[in-house]
Amino acid sequence: MKMNGFEKRFVNGARHGEQVAARAERLVGEADPQPGERLLDVGCGTGAATLRLADSFGLDVVGVDVDPEQIEAARAAARGLPSARFVEGDAARLPFADGEFDLVFSSKTTHHVHDWQRALEEMIRVLKPGGRLCYSDFVAPAGRRLPTRGALDRIAEAGRLETVRAAGSPLTCTRVYRVPDEAAVP
Repeated sequence: MKMNGFEKRFVNGARHGEQVAARAERLVGEADPQPGERLLDVGCGTGAATLRLADSFGLDVVGVDVDPEQIEAARAAARGLPSARFVEGDAARLPFADGEFDLVFSSKTTHHVHDWQRALEEMIRVLKPGGRLCYSDFVAPAGRRLPTRGALDRIAEAGRLETVRAAGSPLTCTRVYRVPDEAAVP
């Protein structure tokens, strides 16, 4: 699901982009990223966080977003940076091979995705053994369209992920998960 015009104006503002990038840097930093690792940013928007992660940690990054306008803005912001690529795609049907990434990052995205459960399964699918998923989004009580903490943790457990960090507030959930080295990615 694409953002409406009001959301897009807010999210695409320079100040908001800087705040998102700083939060991304802190969260991904908790996953111990190593230079040269491949990171997928699901719901990359204009690429502010994706590019900060490439620069801060020396990562090879790919951003994916369902909105072609956001992807064009991200490509323009990258200014041809060889370690950054941006692709139009649906979070519930990621256009990548199984086990392609060392890190997957997603922040404030799944609440926009109708089949958010499938999107989370896709994020797990593209992780390598030893890979880490850095996730943050809004949550709601059971029975709502938004993700719930319990459902997130059940999907992660079914994907054989280990919880590295769990945090949040009454309305948000932040997790860093890790695929065990010996695990076969489902």
